[in-house]
Amino acid sequence: MENGNFANWVRYSVTFRIAVVGILALLLLIPVGMVRNLINEREFTKKTAEAEISQKWGGQQTIAGPILSVPYKKYATNSRGERLATTRYAHFLPEKLSINSVIKPQIRSRGIFDAVVYSSEINFSGKFTGPDIKNLGIKDAEADWSKAFLSVGISDTRGIEDNIKLDWNGHYIEFKPGVPSDDVIRDGAQNYAMEPYYGKRTERQFLSVPPPSRRIGQSSGISAPLSLEKGVDEYEFSFKLNLAGSRDIQFVPVGRITEIALKSDWNAPSFSGAFLPDERTLTEKGFKAFWKILDLNRGYPQAWTGNAYNIYSSASGVKLLITVDDYKKAQRSVKYALLIIALTFLVFFFSEVFNKKRIHPIQYILVGLAIVLFYALLVSISEVAGFGWAYLASGVATIGLITLYSKSVLANTKMAAIQAAILSFLYLFIYIILQLEDYALLMGSVLLFLILSAIMYLSRKVDWYATGETERDK
Repeated sequence: MENGNFANWVRYSVTFRIAVVGILALLLLIPVGMVRNLINEREFTKKTAEAEISQKWGGQQTIAGPILSVPYKKYATNSRGERLATTRYAHFLPEKLSINSVIKPQIRSRGIFDAVVYSSEINFSGKFTGPDIKNLGIKDAEADWSKAFLSVGISDTRGIEDNIKLDWNGHYIEFKPGVPSDDVIRDGAQNYAMEPYYGKRTERQFLSVPPPSRRIGQSSGISAPLSLEKGVDEYEFSFKLNLAGSRDIQFVPVGRITEIALKSDWNAPSFSGAFLPDERTLTEKGFKAFWKILDLNRGYPQAWTGNAYNIYSSASGVKLLITVDDYKKAQRSVKYALLIIALTFLVFFFSEVFNKKRIHPIQYILVGLAIVLFYALLVSISEVAGFGWAYLASGVATIGLITLYSKSVLANTKMAAIQAAILSFLYLFIYIILQLEDYALLMGSVLLFLILSAIMYLSRKVDWYATGETERDK
């Protein structure tokens, strides 16, 4: 092909223009990726702010207990024939455990970011049967009944707001900090690693940062010393715990029969953990939830020795969510960026084909960058005004800018109006998809089908070969 013919082919070929427009659309995925990174960075900043609030107020709370523990001596003979004794613990769970909690949430802010914290009043009551150590293979002479204790695991003890007194068969005993044995009560139920961070942090790591003084494996909780008497068949107990925390509160169902009743004026709960509530009521004024969990539902018995079982795997409770996750919605909306860019470029391309109006690649890029800028505006405005208003403001600004620019570039008011109508429809439809999260795939598929059908209908009579020839012959 001679140089002149090649230049004409490049200038007038519809195929070449389609290829160029496609490449430009793909190149715009680079700034779209930069916007994705921007959203991730802002989300990182938000979660960091939430973690700082949690550190000062109290982290996510997991309450395990009460657990009755009895120390006993285990004897062994070493290689020199010496008889050595080590202290071990037998652990017993309550026959019945009732937990009633009222959760009072609050919104705390750091800069422009909000976090959900709460104060709670938790009432525990129930009963233990007399510990049967013989079933665990322990002799009466080996048990030290005078040093028995009742322990309650609390994942972040900074949240304890008042002194706690245990009513044990009518006797009042003050709880003490710490737990003598870490067989059952573990560090915040989660064993968070405190090593330096080099990778992607999870949401739980952001919002449940343990205090720096706590180390892996160290127990976190409170305990009350008991002096048990032989021959007592039943011990009744009760105590009240006023506890502050952040977002999550969970309870470990240690009773043979555990009943948990939660109540709050927060209207956006997410029930989480090993068990969902048997009953729940959710209104605009708050929620109520009730669990009844049997020992048959769990993976550990009512009594054992040592650290044979992990009771935290059965924890259940509630998360107090902020209903609007602006960053998640922004990330989902960015997924449709290529679709909006492609359809906007398509309108420009059809204007070239039908109106014989040449459009420079730079003009395509400027319009594409305006679309990309929509997402940056969306994120920045949503941080202060909410996602809905941010979407409206960003959409109006972007559609207005592209429409005015299209009118000037295309020199055709009708095509500019069509461009504005298409963009308005797309942004409105995408907003609807973002609200209908469960049906996003269905609605997105329907949208793509309708768009493809419209393009096929409008271009059904276009003779693409004749179009290029006609322009070249002028």
